Amino acid sequence: AVVSTQSTGNVKLFIENQPMANVVKRVTVNGFTEYLRAVEEYSNSSLHMFALFTGALDEQGKSWCPDCVRADPVIEEATKSLPECSCLITAYIDRPTWKDMNNNFRKSTDLQLKCIPTLIKLGTEKRLQEKECAKKALVSMLFEEE
Repeated sequence: AVVSTQSTGNVKLFIENQPMANVVKRVTVNGFTEYLRAVEEYSNSSLHMFALFTGALDEQGKSWCPDCVRADPVIEEATKSLPECSCLITAYIDRPTWKDMNNNFRKSTDLQLKCIPTLIKLGTEKRLQEKECAKKALVSMLFEEE
């Protein structure tokens, strides 16, 4: 319920005891340690948790990863239909880190990343990898509530 009150010509809106509709938390991190901190911070909530692992951006805002460049606009558009109370953690990975076959993203038993971009619904087996992340129907299905 939205209540409107007027006070000296200014309109103030209040929401009374109602969760805000379609609250989506977007978190951006750089590197594995920041990713772990973000997961720890938000995973104890009742949020639907998603993680996107993608190539880091250069000074012009472009990723070094061609598949990530193709997937980015598709994923960005699909985030508009994320379920209510969702959290999307975007983890940017620089090229030298990713090319190291012993990096933490690859070695993590929880993640076991094989490629980027990878989009995961945390706490499930659901994931999209590489070219799948550029397919709108697949990304939308991953974001759907169960």
